[in-house]
Amino acid sequence: MSTTKRRTADQRGEALGIQSIEVGLKLLRPILEAGGPLNLKALAAAAGYSPPKAHRYLVSLIRMKLVEQDPVTGRYGLGDLAFELGLAAIGLFDSEGLGRTAIRRLRAATRHTACLVVWANGGATVAAVEAGVGAIFLGIRVGSILSLLRSASGRVFLAHMPREGTQEVLARELAETPMEAASVTALSEQVRREGISRIRDSMMVGLSAVSAPVFDHDGRLAYALTVLGQTEAFDTSIDGEIVQAVASQCRELSARLGFRAKMTG
Repeated sequence: MSTTKRRTADQRGEALGIQSIEVGLKLLRPILEAGGPLNLKALAAAAGYSPPKAHRYLVSLIRMKLVEQDPVTGRYGLGDLAFELGLAAIGLFDSEGLGRTAIRRLRAATRHTACLVVWANGGATVAAVEAGVGAIFLGIRVGSILSLLRSASGRVFLAHMPREGTQEVLARELAETPMEAASVTALSEQVRREGISRIRDSMMVGLSAVSAPVFDHDGRLAYALTVLGQTEAFDTSIDGEIVQAVASQCRELSARLGFRAKMTG
């Protein structure tokens, strides 16, 4: 870096870095986003480099075990060190701590009560609550167990947990509130299709809610984030601000936990 550039960076309060490292590591992102190995041409194009330039940096990344090249196909994928770093990062995450931060953001964004809901104590259980601005008592507190069929949060677990995990709780609910098996299946399919659970006046009259899943690095349901409030001032439309805020927060949180949606096509 020239003296002039160094002085300018110092004046802006920026930390000086090593540009070649930044350039090389930029090649990891396309592999990550592709969900699998790429050939040199595709990888270079995704990073905005010429193939010869990309190849030079890939040689170093391979030596550092951040990238590996398939000897048969010639494609480049993540190396052993990249996987070790990823697993270490996941292990350092406080998953539920991130969830608690997320519901605070949702409360601030929507001004409605936000909850972190986990599977515990034999059901969908409220683990943390952030009361909405000016919210009246909604009957939701830490430790509350929510219905699988009649709550937005419960339906997320019904849709995304393995059936053997919810079977006992579901059987108890169906004994009290009979519902056709086809209707239970339809509820689950709708939540999976829309990516969000939406209920108006179901768990109790005058209360509506939206809830969405957060997945971990293995694609398993980690927990649900839920926003709820009085029906008269609560928009559950699929393109509404509340639904979009919850869905966006859950996608971001799932990504931080290492979840990668399956590639289609």
